[in-house]
Amino acid sequence: MLVIYPFIERSLIPAYRTALEKLDLDSGLSALDLATGTGILAAAFAERGHPTTGIDFAASLLNRARKKFPSVTFREMDLVELDGIPDRSFGIVSMGYFLHGVDAVFRKEVLTEAARIATDYVVVFDYGRRGNFLMRFIEWVEGPHYPGYLAASRDAEFRDAGLEIVVDFPTSGFGQVWVCRHIK
Repeated sequence: MLVIYPFIERSLIPAYRTALEKLDLDSGLSALDLATGTGILAAAFAERGHPTTGIDFAASLLNRARKKFPSVTFREMDLVELDGIPDRSFGIVSMGYFLHGVDAVFRKEVLTEAARIATDYVVVFDYGRRGNFLMRFIEWVEGPHYPGYLAASRDAEFRDAGLEIVVDFPTSGFGQVWVCRHIK
């Protein structure tokens, strides 16, 4: 699978940069990027001045990320261990193209933990609509959860995790970004 990452990165890096520029979140906020993979979303936050940490359980992806983005702190950690991160310890908790690949129960757990860890925002990049043939092939390779993800309401999933969407917009022909805050 590592062979496809350069192609995915070339598509996502400009989308992340453009979206974060548009969002213009306070660069004083620290960022925790969940399921960071090769670190491209974490790096986009760091480029904007956010002190950034990326976590993932895949050592090979983290090694690639560390080489490419030395300004970001990367930690090997499984998302089932998020309860070990203190409450309200990062200004922003982000994830990029992760939620579509897991079942609804785990999506809720990760979003609930993200809400607990974030002081200000949870920022999610993922599929907002069905992609082209190449995207559908990649989704097929990644696993069976994509159709259920697309059928679910992001608004309802975020609300069930204690979050409300404050900004959302498309980032590409298939991508979307959601910026959420705690429900008041």
